[in-house]
Amino acid sequence: MASSPAPIDPRGPRTNQAVLAGALLLGFLTGQWLVVPVFGVVLFLGAAFGPKWGPVLRFYASVIKPRLAPPHELEDPRPPRFAATVGVLFLGSSTIAFLAGASMLGWTLAMIVAALAAAAATTGICVGCEMYVLFVRVRGGVRVVTIEREESRLFDTDRPERKGGWAAVPAAHQTGKPLWLVFTTEFCAVCPRVVEQISTQRPGDSVVVLNVAEHLDLASAYKVRRAPTVVRAEADGSVIVRLSGADAVRAELDALERESVAVG
Repeated sequence: MASSPAPIDPRGPRTNQAVLAGALLLGFLTGQWLVVPVFGVVLFLGAAFGPKWGPVLRFYASVIKPRLAPPHELEDPRPPRFAATVGVLFLGSSTIAFLAGASMLGWTLAMIVAALAAAAATTGICVGCEMYVLFVRVRGGVRVVTIEREESRLFDTDRPERKGGWAAVPAAHQTGKPLWLVFTTEFCAVCPRVVEQISTQRPGDSVVVLNVAEHLDLASAYKVRRAPTVVRAEADGSVIVRLSGADAVRAELDALERESVAVG
């Protein structure tokens, strides 16, 4: 069985996405369409040959990363690499459209890439990465999930600042019941089903759904990189586990159900 690739610092791809979004937007505003094929090549080099061949990724690794504290978490490199491949296809199609004289189509395709890259860079929600996870599930491969158990409290407003910032869940959500904090986006097709499953299997718990775009501070504090990301906590706000991805949530619900059956 092939071993999984070494995990990477997620700040590298997010830097790449931020530069890509900014460059495409600047090209659109100035009418310089050649920025599209240039950054298509930049994405292609990183996607096809790895981070050391991608100019922005290499700049991050050699110049920016040494000046930063170590990342709080690492991620599987396959989803962001797949997302970059999708970006290459869109930018390649955009370039062909420009060469054929269809500049409106060319800029439309390029701006789709810019919008998705900007969303990934600012919120951590990567649509291309979610596509990869979906394909893996459909293909029957290994599930890409993240389950982290850590000691923290959702309702601590006086908690010391930690690296990356800290934000407390509004007191209005303190219901005196075990809490499932669900981070979602308007593009997340599986999120409503996940919320419904939690509510069905844990009727005595409180479920709070937060849109990442409206709660960027909380999303950053709880390391939201995928939708859905769910933080499960006790009634007093003590965090039990952070679940990244629908499969992780289902696995946690199944484990709780097994525990309930065993106790009963």
